[in-house]
Amino acid sequence: MYLSRIQLDISKRRTQLALASPSKFHGAVEEAFSQKQRRNLWRIDTLGGNTYLLILSSEKPQLSNITDQFGYENIAGESKNYGKLLSRVEKGSTWHFRLVANPTRGIKKEGERGKVTAHTAEKYQLEWLKLQSEKKGFYIFPDTVRVQGSNWKVFYKQGSKQKVRILEVAFEGRLKVEDADVFKDALVNGIGREKAYGMGLLTIARNGG
Repeated sequence: MYLSRIQLDISKRRTQLALASPSKFHGAVEEAFSQKQRRNLWRIDTLGGNTYLLILSSEKPQLSNITDQFGYENIAGESKNYGKLLSRVEKGSTWHFRLVANPTRGIKKEGERGKVTAHTAEKYQLEWLKLQSEKKGFYIFPDTVRVQGSNWKVFYKQGSKQKVRILEVAFEGRLKVEDADVFKDALVNGIGREKAYGMGLLTIARNGG
């Protein structure tokens, strides 16, 4: 596994358009791999006043095209071996985490197909996260967890007139691993819906990085 990072140049018009329309980043991410149609997790992060594209993948990506489109000419992207971090995950270990996800619930009406609706209230977003943690092998320390941002993304699918409307919610806090194998699966495969559009990537660090 590889975790890759590209610093984005948000002064570029192309980058601004992609930040508003995640389907553009989705297409660029998929083009970075020789094996097409493999779903790779990605998300946009802001750290120290800079904006980054993170990609988690089993294959090492070719980042030059993404950098040419959305990054800086003199700052190359980087890929690190993610297996080393996964090997340190064990039951009882504690971590700082960050997750950008699409918290939703299904609403069923008699005689109708179930409808998926986003949780717009912070209370229910946090309840959704707690439910996910119980399924995904970790415990979240309630006093540490915060919703860092909640935004609607409204855009058209690439090459289509179909409009997409997604609620993007960023969570941060501390967690404890309760089932290492299940938790590692969540790290590798993501949490929740809309992974193609930058949702679901859970990252962890020892010291809040």
